[in-house]
Amino acid sequence: MTSTNTVFGWAFGDGARADDKDYLARLRQDSLENARQEAARKGVDVVPDSADFTLVSDEDSLIDLGEAGQNRIVMRCTVDVTGPGAGQLRAEGPMNG
Repeated sequence: MTSTNTVFGWAFGDGARADDKDYLARLRQDSLENARQEAARKGVDVVPDSADFTLVSDEDSLIDLGEAGQNRIVMRCTVDVTGPGAGQLRAEGPMNG
């Protein structure tokens, strides 16, 4: 049986470049590729044109990125996935489970 759900992809970047549109575009592409790889590992397919991007930084988020996250940004890509077993996936928190 085929079902749908979502998974995350991630890309990590330099907070000093958070206003650089070209840099952010590259982070979006990297996070989308990471989401595609995660979907492949889970044995499901990414639904075309389903990517949704969120930029997270220490300054404007409730997420504590810790010491390693200082002056860093995180691009999160959420994609819809479909295929056998997709219904059991849950894109929650920082993990896909």
